[in-house]
This record gives sequence, structure tokens and C-alpha cells, in this order.
Amino acid sequence: MKKQRKFTVMTITYASFFIGLSVVINTLRIGNLSFSGFPIIFSGYVLGPVMGFVVGLLADILAFIVRPAGFPFNPVFTFTSALTGMIPVLITTILGDDYPDYKFWKILIGVFIGQVITSVIMTPYLMSVIYGKYTFWYLMIQSAIKQAVSIPIYAVLIKIVWDRMKYIVHID
Repeated sequence: MKKQRKFTVMTITYASFFIGLSVVINTLRIGNLSFSGFPIIFSGYVLGPVMGFVVGLLADILAFIVRPAGFPFNPVFTFTSALTGMIPVLITTILGDDYPDYKFWKILIGVFIGQVITSVIMTPYLMSVIYGKYTFWYLMIQSAIKQAVSIPIYAVLIKIVWDRMKYIVHID
């Protein structure tokens, strides 16, 4: 039976670390290139899908405060960031892996599905509908190219870092 991870001071501490890391990485972005999604996705694997959702939500809000984008703040995009922390670990769990033992190929599939839903489909669609600056297809292709690089990097980093950390990080 799957054991539920608890909401503790340790969980909040780790979540704060992931939020801060995501905000810092977001401020270091070059143009549209940023790897701020990594700490959000990783937080879902370490802390569970609910806390991954919360980390994505708060990281997006704080990142906008620290470094505002060219567009006005829109909570719909914050929702996509929150889903970024939730979907990959849910998919990995559906494929049969539970905390803390995740297989690389299941992480890769989870990250792939999560990033395709949030970054390749949702964000371009919302940007084209809300701001009307570019067409959906143009934004989607641009995002798909970026994610073709990001997804394998995220999956490899999650597997490597988690395999080193799972023996010292105890969230249960």
C-alpha cells in the first residue's frame, strides 16, 4: 500500500528551497531560455504531487515579482506552472513507481507528458488566445524545440540527483 507523505516543517523547508531555486534560475534566464521548471518538477518527485503543485504555484508568483515578464501577471499561467510540479510525478506513479524508487524511463515519460501538456500545448495556446501576439502553431513549435532539449536534461538530472539524495532526504 502506498504511504502518504506528510505535511511537516521539513516538507515546508524543502518546498521553500525548491521555490527559491526556481526563482533564482528564472532570474538567470537568457531570453526565453530558462531551466526554472527543473526545481518545480523535482519538488514533485521529492515532496509529492500536491507539494509539487504548491511549489510551482508559489515559484511562478515570486518569479514574476522578482523579474516581471513583458506581459501583465495572469494566474492562468501560474496554474500551468503548478501543473508542471504535479503531472510528471502523477504519471510516474500511474506507471507503477512509488517514492522513493523511480526508474529513469518512467521519469522520462512523466516529464515528457507533463512538459508537453503544460509547456508545449497549454502555454502556447493561452498566449495565442489571451495576447494574440503569435499564432498557436508558431508558439507550439518554438516550445517543442526548447522542450526537446529540456525534457531529457530534466529527466537525467532528476534521476542522478534523486539517486544521490534519497538516502539522506527523509520526507516521510
